[in-house]
Amino acid sequence: MNLSNFNEFCNRAASQGVLFYYTGEFSSNVIGTLSDTVRERLEALGTPNKHGRKVFSTFMEMAQNILHYADDSATAGRRIGALAVGHEDGKFYVLCGNPVRIDHVERLRAKLEPLRSMTLDEIKAAYREQLRNETHAEDTLSKGAGLGFLTMAREASEPIDYQIIHHAGDSTYAEFYLRAVI
Repeated sequence: MNLSNFNEFCNRAASQGVLFYYTGEFSSNVIGTLSDTVRERLEALGTPNKHGRKVFSTFMEMAQNILHYADDSATAGRRIGALAVGHEDGKFYVLCGNPVRIDHVERLRAKLEPLRSMTLDEIKAAYREQLRNETHAEDTLSKGAGLGFLTMAREASEPIDYQIIHHAGDSTYAEFYLRAVI
């Protein structure tokens, strides 16, 4: 990237209200450092505790999803992803993106699509039900009993949004993007 492109990138990020952006490898140590930075940014903005907690919780869920579910075969064994937090029109947003295996795409859709049409009360009920659900142990892919997406949907002020982009000529992985507005 040349300097003009970098300047354009910075200006565009500022105009979109980006407060924090990271792209690269994810590990527990990286997430710890990123979470400290996000927490400090939210505090510096004077974000009310309840609102800040929701933003931070969503940020952590997305970071953990990248760490646990990013397709490392697409990136030479490394868990690569991107995370952003921003503030626009009086609301915060949290975005993430990472490669996922093609054979996980339908599973992601099956978990996310129902959430998009559920009311907050339905999401809370589904969350409580999932906490009591003992059959999640049969899900060998999910490390958190499927609570992550429910947590994000519960914290969000509007339906969570996602996009899956397939790469032409590559049938092994796709790019997964997720957005929550708080």
